[in-house]
Amino acid sequence: MAGLSAMEKKLAEYKCNTNEAIHLKLVRFQEDLEDDSMTFHPEFSHQVFGDDEVAFGYKGLKILLYYIAGNLSTLFRIDYSSKVNENFDCVEARGDRPPLHKVARLC
Repeated sequence: MAGLSAMEKKLAEYKCNTNEAIHLKLVRFQEDLEDDSMTFHPEFSHQVFGDDEVAFGYKGLKILLYYIAGNLSTLFRIDYSSKVNENFDCVEARGDRPPLHKVARLC
């Protein structure tokens, strides 16, 4: 991040690669819920998060999307360490995509 202003560095902390932030799991048995070796990441997420596959507004973003193998019921949860709630010189999270909690209803 050499050559970035202090504001750019602070904003960069709230950007994350959605391919790494999304955790998918196909659950067959109850034990699979706790088994991290069953988790995988998508190869692409541009369909939901745009061509850059980046989400802005959350630090330490982790999107859990688990499917029950028998009937494909879903468990959806979003975890993060902090969320943008300060004024960054008129910079906001993108408004051209639905908020993450609304994306959950699309799945």
